[in-house]
Amino acid sequence: MIKGAMFDLDETLIDRRAALLAFLPDHFKRLEDQLRGVTFQSFQETFFALEKEGLVDKQKLYPRLAAALSVSDDCGALLLSDFQRRYPHFARPSIGALEMLAALRRHGLKTAIISNGHSDVQSAKIEITGLRDAVDLVVISEDVGLRKPDARIFQLAAERLGVAPASCIFVGDNPEADVRGAEAAGIRGVFYAAGTSWPDMLPSPKYSICSFAEVLPLIEALSEAHRPRLG
Repeated sequence: MIKGAMFDLDETLIDRRAALLAFLPDHFKRLEDQLRGVTFQSFQETFFALEKEGLVDKQKLYPRLAAALSVSDDCGALLLSDFQRRYPHFARPSIGALEMLAALRRHGLKTAIISNGHSDVQSAKIEITGLRDAVDLVVISEDVGLRKPDARIFQLAAERLGVAPASCIFVGDNPEADVRGAEAAGIRGVFYAAGTSWPDMLPSPKYSICSFAEVLPLIEALSEAHRPRLG
């Protein structure tokens, strides 16, 4: 029986790219005086090229961004501070995320978010989007000293939920950090394929969804498949 459902945050429960596309023009405009000679197009393109779909820590990203744009280190520090303070306010839940979490709760499942990142930024996004009240547990890498795909962060979350790893699923968009990391912890990894392609060099994921409407039916199917048969 599946008793726990855990989820990645960025590009899963939150539409990270949409939030960045809304944030970056505001970000650029407020620091335009420090970015003399830099066009917004160049700023945005360089940002996305360097951040590698969110995999690069922002404390490493902004010094690299400043260097790539030939602006001062002080400008890079101002940009980082502005990101940490303002970006969470642009976060929005992905379509169907809150409704799905409410449905899981009605069906008696325990729910959690496991996110890599800095506690202040990730916590602010979770609060602003209404996700904090929609789940039973939040685990952020900086708080626990572990990062996905380390199996221990998944096992820690399952333990805190009071659910065995084998009775959990984990849904996320990153093949290595989310799906394979969860599998290494004895959890069923589910690839969230709404905006991400699975790498050709990896074996196809065992479980994959394209919308949150598919989560509860998948859980019900998995639970039914492992239900003891009478007679």
